[in-house]
Amino acid sequence: MAIHIEHPTSDEQVAAWAGIMLRLDDIRIGVDSLRHGFEEDRDSLWALGYLDGVPVGVGVSRPSSRLGANYGMARVLPEHRGRGLGTALLTAISAHTHAGGRHEVWGRIFADDTQSLAFAERRGFREVGREREVVLDVAGAAQTKLEPPSGIELVSFAERPDLIPAVFEKEAELAADVPGHSPHQEMTYEHWARENVEGPGVFLEACFVALDAGEVVGYTSIRRRGADAPDAENLLTAVRRPWRGRGIATALKRAQIERARAAGVEKIYTSNDEVNTAMRGVNERLGYEPLPERVIVSGAA
Repeated sequence: MAIHIEHPTSDEQVAAWAGIMLRLDDIRIGVDSLRHGFEEDRDSLWALGYLDGVPVGVGVSRPSSRLGANYGMARVLPEHRGRGLGTALLTAISAHTHAGGRHEVWGRIFADDTQSLAFAERRGFREVGREREVVLDVAGAAQTKLEPPSGIELVSFAERPDLIPAVFEKEAELAADVPGHSPHQEMTYEHWARENVEGPGVFLEACFVALDAGEVVGYTSIRRRGADAPDAENLLTAVRRPWRGRGIATALKRAQIERARAAGVEKIYTSNDEVNTAMRGVNERLGYEPLPERVIVSGAA
């Protein structure tokens, strides 16, 4: 039995990665979107794992918003587990994390995947929280008149691209306040831009900024999982502290949903840490439905 790991470069390898993720996590990602990530995000590890020349696993190690930690993902198709590939992927993730000067890895595992949870526990990982992923059927979502709170103006990134740098300037303040993200590691602009405003799947028409007398007080971002993909992911919705409790987050998300509907998006996915009850409540009121729960695990790299 031969184990080896490669960085995916060919169309065949990128398609294999997409197929593994679809089967294991039920995530449909366009090959164009994956290729963009593999080629542009040079700070991360993207690993395609092979057993006897057949791609059956994937691994990721990415600089994280959690201080001193990388996000890690090691996935192997169930019928090929127990043969050493998962351990090899985790070893590569650990080496990449250390090379970047970080010493902790965190990741997500489905709560009912007892095999993977046991694998992680044997390697020193422990549960540190739970994550609630939800999905919105855009066509079935209620259509409501978009009325932002008094004094608040909503504009999209597409309408006001000049605001994008100002939004990023508020990123550290906003993201640090998201429950479950503390202690927080600030993103570089390059990292934030890759996720929010660049590459296939970029959806500037549905990324909205909330302004109060011209000042950025909150935003919501989204990207499609491929240039013409029917699925999209809400990346972050956040409002600055002095402006919370006025319905701004709900208004931002409603505006986003309507733009997504007009663009033919069928489903929007998002997730929140279990302690983020405020945003979970917003999502529930907008019609998001729960998906299987994930356990957040963390351990030394």
